[in-house]
Amino acid sequence: MTDPVELPAGVRDVLPVEAAELRALGDALDGAFRAFGYREVMTPLIELADVLDRAEDEGVGRAYRLFDDEGRVLVLRPDLTIPIARLVATRMADHPDPVRVSYNARAARPPSPGKIEGAEQRQAGIELVGPDGPEADAEVIAALSYALAAAGVPDARIAIGSVAIVSAVLDGAGADGPVRASLWGALRGRSVVDWRRAAEEIGAEGDLGEVLTGLPAMRGGRELLDRIGTAVPPARSECERLDAVLDCVARHGVAPPMVDMGVVRDWSYYSGVVIEAYAMGAMAPVAVGGRYDGLGARFGRPRAAVGVAVALDLLHHAVGRSAERPAAGIVLVGGADDLVADAVALRRAGTAVLAVASLHPDPDAVAVADGRGYVVRRVADGWSVRDVATGSDEILSDLGAGPWT
Repeated sequence: MTDPVELPAGVRDVLPVEAAELRALGDALDGAFRAFGYREVMTPLIELADVLDRAEDEGVGRAYRLFDDEGRVLVLRPDLTIPIARLVATRMADHPDPVRVSYNARAARPPSPGKIEGAEQRQAGIELVGPDGPEADAEVIAALSYALAAAGVPDARIAIGSVAIVSAVLDGAGADGPVRASLWGALRGRSVVDWRRAAEEIGAEGDLGEVLTGLPAMRGGRELLDRIGTAVPPARSECERLDAVLDCVARHGVAPPMVDMGVVRDWSYYSGVVIEAYAMGAMAPVAVGGRYDGLGARFGRPRAAVGVAVALDLLHHAVGRSAERPAAGIVLVGGADDLVADAVALRRAGTAVLAVASLHPDPDAVAVADGRGYVVRRVADGWSVRDVATGSDEILSDLGAGPWT
């Protein structure tokens, strides 16, 4: 028998303080994205399965499915890039290039067997549709860097790889059929051992063999791209493109990303640069994305595209709890009965007021539980103000001059 308070695997409740922090993170990210010209769109939580399944040759795979009254299979969106690609290809088909859209929404995908991961993902991200050059890739990387800094992670590390470089290396080595499939499976599973085992079956020698067998573990900068392009001539043009992305990112004034050939995405629609961002305190990348030039065509409007999504829950772990930051608003003792007019005046002046009754037994506990910075009481000579963080008290004659203003 199911416990009446049990939740499905991979989901959780979010209480008020954390919810406020997540919203603040989303607002900070959105503000940075708006500075680059991105505008928010919203897509449905539920879509027709046969529509979203167009995104992948074998369908979207792991997803929560249900039926409508007509017997059609519906799906809870397991990804946000796919429905936005559908929206841009249909509702915004006539919008001139470039199309810049952003979102702050949830995706739901069953956890992978044997992995500890959330089934519900809160994401804020951007999609740049139309431009296909390295300048577009660099803009998305720069916007991500600015957004993470605005959200409180100025030292995030961004890494980029390239699906196109990996494909070109496999072409150069003559990898095809089951061996090629095994290599892609090992890369997506992040298994260097399985990759090396499959790569050795090809029997490539010299510099080509060294690059092929060691590719997922290769990290560096321009020198790495030079090495791959020299050892594998079919990969040279894609290496030069990624090098151009690094040049364009530098012009945005942000730290250069690391080149990491092990960066890859689960979704097979990615076609070029792939992006990950890491932050101290988060056990997985706080942001992922990349280029997916073929996805729009699957919904009827071919267009190049690149984007990135920030995982808000993981970003929240990196930023930390609000206890380390100044709390907002006040608890007004009597604001629920004797001092309602004062509570109204404070709110109209822009102060967040949590009102409790004059005889409330423990307003300080309410302030701590609800993340309020001050407890305010009416006293004979003015207003008593307690700083919840320090426990210090002061007397004010005018609430308009309080430390929360």
